[in-house]
Amino acid sequence: MVYEQIRAGHGANLAYLFADRDGGEGLAVDPAFDLEPWFERIAFHRLRLTRIVLTHHHHDHVNQAGALRDRTGAAILAHEATGRLLRGRPALDGTLGDGDHFRLGPDLEVRALATPGHAPGGLCLAVADRWLVTGDTLFVGDCGRTDLSGGSVRELFESLQRLKSLPGHLLVCPGHDYGPAPSRPLAEEIRLNPALRTVSVDELAALP
Repeated sequence: MVYEQIRAGHGANLAYLFADRDGGEGLAVDPAFDLEPWFERIAFHRLRLTRIVLTHHHHDHVNQAGALRDRTGAAILAHEATGRLLRGRPALDGTLGDGDHFRLGPDLEVRALATPGHAPGGLCLAVADRWLVTGDTLFVGDCGRTDLSGGSVRELFESLQRLKSLPGHLLVCPGHDYGPAPSRPLAEEIRLNPALRTVSVDELAALP
């Protein structure tokens, strides 16, 4: 299988490339800012990019999705709430709801988890029972902010509780490199991340 963590912007943005195998079918998650690393890694693995998934609507996670689609023919997918908030920039080719899943090739399954709180259409992706792409819902050592339009502390708390129920071996793949490492197993996040250690909405809201 192919797993690539791609840095963008000033290095704090993290995006992801997955595939079932070299020469196989690829998935891009949250392409933004610089497209050249995408073309380099897609060419290196000889991939046919078929899908682009957006974890939420914020500009720093979507601003190159349309251009990447134009160059590859891949379909852009996101939660329907993300589609409404994007207002066609870029237009979605399809939507992903909670529990929806698809395959890359015969063996790599991708499952969508609705995780609102940071943004109304927030999605996390469980990929091949190995990786958990969390967008801006969960960072290494922290969680997403809720003070932007559409944010909700209560929804974020519920989303974090849901993530805590997933298998601990999954590697958390966040949308930003804000913590002590760019990724970390979910079991370590549950043990060390203050946001995941909270037991109430009020406790989460009180975190600095």
